[in-house]
Amino acid sequence: MEISINKNLLARICLILASAILLFFGILHLHGTFFSTDLYPSDLGLIEKLKTATIQMDESGIIWKLWIGFNAMFSVGLVFIGSVNLYLSTKHFEFIRGKNPILTLTICSNIFFVWIGNRYMISDFAISMAIPLIFFTIGYVIIQLKRLTT
Repeated sequence: MEISINKNLLARICLILASAILLFFGILHLHGTFFSTDLYPSDLGLIEKLKTATIQMDESGIIWKLWIGFNAMFSVGLVFIGSVNLYLSTKHFEFIRGKNPILTLTICSNIFFVWIGNRYMISDFAISMAIPLIFFTIGYVIIQLKRLTT
């Protein structure tokens, strides 16, 4: 008995899952930046120091504002990458399946996120970026293998 697997559907599901996960974590990170204290230092005294400390390049660069700004921009970047890939995977799968660099750039970005997470951040972040990386990579490999066999 032969089992038939629709490889396009499987690749599409992997890409949709990966995109939705990135979108979810981007929104979660944005929430953590502006609507909770989850991303704040546990030392409240340190927060006060960060609110008065500046960077050497520019005295107007207050560390606390830069911290919030960085986290907000990172969040929006995850939301953007997740949203674009989710849209393309659901509405224009033939486009993303074709020879275009979007999926490759997404995988490279996720590799960088995982590396940064392992090197400089917390393990939960690295894991949360590794999961979509795995799904994007599986989808990509399925697309490439299907291209080779047709």
